[in-house]
Amino acid sequence: MALILVITGLFVGVLSSFFGVGGGILIVPTLYTLFSKIPAQSVIGTSLAVIFVNSFINVFNFIKAGKKPQLKVCLLLSASMVAGVLLSSRLAIGLSDKSIKLIFAATLVPIALRTLLLKAKAGQEEWGGIGTTKDILKTIFASAFGGIISGLTGLGGGAVLVPLFITVLHMPYGWVPVYSNVAMGVGTCIGMISYMFTKSPIEPFTEGWIASMQFGHVNFGIALCIFGGATLSSKLGVKWSQKVSPEVAKRLFASLLIIVSARIFLKTLL
Repeated sequence: MALILVITGLFVGVLSSFFGVGGGILIVPTLYTLFSKIPAQSVIGTSLAVIFVNSFINVFNFIKAGKKPQLKVCLLLSASMVAGVLLSSRLAIGLSDKSIKLIFAATLVPIALRTLLLKAKAGQEEWGGIGTTKDILKTIFASAFGGIISGLTGLGGGAVLVPLFITVLHMPYGWVPVYSNVAMGVGTCIGMISYMFTKSPIEPFTEGWIASMQFGHVNFGIALCIFGGATLSSKLGVKWSQKVSPEVAKRLFASLLIIVSARIFLKTLL
């Protein structure tokens, strides 16, 4: 079981740094498959724990690669993301497992379709940041909406932030992974803490040392295994993100979202 989680982490590390998403599109369906009794809220909380650490590592790797984000933009994105996460995480606690899974799957479909229609700018273009009141409002909207999706589904918010950053903020694709990882890092940290201090599942959904590391709705044993794999592969995703064209990247991203969405729908409804 631990080996499967580590292998999942390898793919999460590449995906999160390459596309600018938190890796929840792999973590969430994998946990539903491996642990049949896992509460949906624990899937979300554990996914956010992995994304929290992985996002900050990705940002560090981007900075080392010469992609240093603007502090003003980072602060605004982070504050908006936190607000969205806190709102939706409270809502998710009262929903049924089936409802959360269907919301997760349904969220991926419009994101995938919208991504295919994106006209991303060249990856190496510079971005002027936020200079006007209109820019600030658009930034708040994009990040807060990403936070809502993050706290409600466990996605981390990157799957929403990527298309919004391109279409609403007109951010060149080369900067999208950088800023989305900044927003996700802060937002998922708050989301993780929120799920930690909610009531633990009544019955254990796993065994051994992994079960002993359950705190509230966050299982740090699972998170540790996935994070270990992600650490080994995140640099590779950063490297590829600078070489692959935006057109190819968005098609790959959309295809992945559609596949995952279809799988969750089928397993939940059948």
